[in-house]
Amino acid sequence: MSLNYHELTMNEPRDSPARRKQHLIICTVMGVMFLHSGISAGLFHSMSIDKGEFPGGEFTHKFSTRDYAAASGISRKIEADLGIENIDERGWQAPSDSADLLFSVFLDNDGSIPGGMTRFASGIITEDAEKKRKLLETNSKADEMTKNEYHKNGKYNVFKLPKVNTAVALHPTTGGVWSALLQQYKIFPALKKYYEEQGGSDSFVVISTCSEKQGMCMYYVPLSKKEVFYMGHELTEEYGVQFAATSSVEKFFGIDLDGMSFGGKTFANVYKGLKKLLRVSSKMSGKEEL
Repeated sequence: MSLNYHELTMNEPRDSPARRKQHLIICTVMGVMFLHSGISAGLFHSMSIDKGEFPGGEFTHKFSTRDYAAASGISRKIEADLGIENIDERGWQAPSDSADLLFSVFLDNDGSIPGGMTRFASGIITEDAEKKRKLLETNSKADEMTKNEYHKNGKYNVFKLPKVNTAVALHPTTGGVWSALLQQYKIFPALKKYYEEQGGSDSFVVISTCSEKQGMCMYYVPLSKKEVFYMGHELTEEYGVQFAATSSVEKFFGIDLDGMSFGGKTFANVYKGLKKLLRVSSKMSGKEEL
């Protein structure tokens, strides 16, 4: 005869002491794991920013207009195009170790651009001609892509990034959700403050190169020749004009409240419908709004 925990407890009251204790233990374990993930990602790591130098070089890259969190996925796609296998002996995805090879250049960091519409480029900086050739050869597949596939993958382009003096910071990374959140709400704001202390008064560019295997990312903020790092694209001030009327909520969450639809109805129509429903409910209960 086999025993099943669910069968043993299915008739137990929901508010029984045993169930409350079980719930408390589960929540505690999950909370500890969540906090541990945050600590591993550098939640309490102090930000130390110094002056350094970005090496520059030929940047073979893909340009994207998406949430910055997508940069890690695009970097993995670039590694796959290079034939870099991050698979361990068990056949599982292993942490990548492409620091000083793979870089991401984040263009829109002043908070004026809605989430999901920020721009960045991910690619490699190397003198290895074979690596550059491998990436550029994949452009031949672009004609076979659907519009959606092309939006996700795009083509590789090459741009010469200059060698410049920069602000430099190191920060732990796990390559997960915690790291993406800390990058957006801890690292970038600290870099912005430093940039402004150095005399910067407008938008700024951030460049990162990370090694999940070593658990560390290096961040650069160019202190000169910032415009060159836009690689021919509009500066954030120019690009952001189209979002001037966007609310702070839309910018934070990256959603268009006016255009949002549910079952073919816009958010505004849904809101009107809810108000009408509430008025009907009020009449039925004898509490119609005055």
